[in-house]
Amino acid sequence: MEQQLKYLGKDYNIISAEQEFIIHPAALDRLPVTNDSLKQLFSCTYHVDDFRLMLDTLTVYSTASNLYTNDKKAEETYSFHNLTVSYNGAILIGACMSKEFLWKGFNTACFSYMYVYELIFEDGILITTIDQSKAILRIRKNIELGYRSVANHSDVKIISRFMNSSFIGDYKPLSSDRKRVHYLKEMQRDYNHAGIEKQILLGE
Repeated sequence: MEQQLKYLGKDYNIISAEQEFIIHPAALDRLPVTNDSLKQLFSCTYHVDDFRLMLDTLTVYSTASNLYTNDKKAEETYSFHNLTVSYNGAILIGACMSKEFLWKGFNTACFSYMYVYELIFEDGILITTIDQSKAILRIRKNIELGYRSVANHSDVKIISRFMNSSFIGDYKPLSSDRKRVHYLKEMQRDYNHAGIEKQILLGE
């Protein structure tokens, strides 16, 4: 699901995050914590304010087809006020898509963005920002000049190794649904649900 984050006044797409979920509807009691909830489609928008990661909106989709229709009954959107996201780890963000590259293994190839940053959070507080734009430009130039090809398996492995060595965060998904459910339960405990209910401005 495409998700956005506003950072220093600029809108970025969230390319990936450690642990897969920055936040999940189940952590806010919008869904039960079950294996089925892991398949639930949802999207979020965030912003960083005074180094704090804040949740703005959460949209839960009931069906995949709703993504391509205007059926508002098939979705629920919640808006939040001053809800700091209790997140630990890296978030990879990108802006200004220069060219689409299809690369198996990444939801959206991060080297198609001109500006790429890693934001490192501890308990929802931004502690480090790493500008990865030059590293990404190097990959993109090698592809555009024909030195590397995303259609070549060995080139993809080389690109993957380069990205893994350049990035601070580990963006590999969790290895099993059991670990994902455990992660959601831990996430749930990080939030005061009574306080969250007061911070929901709109539920449709």
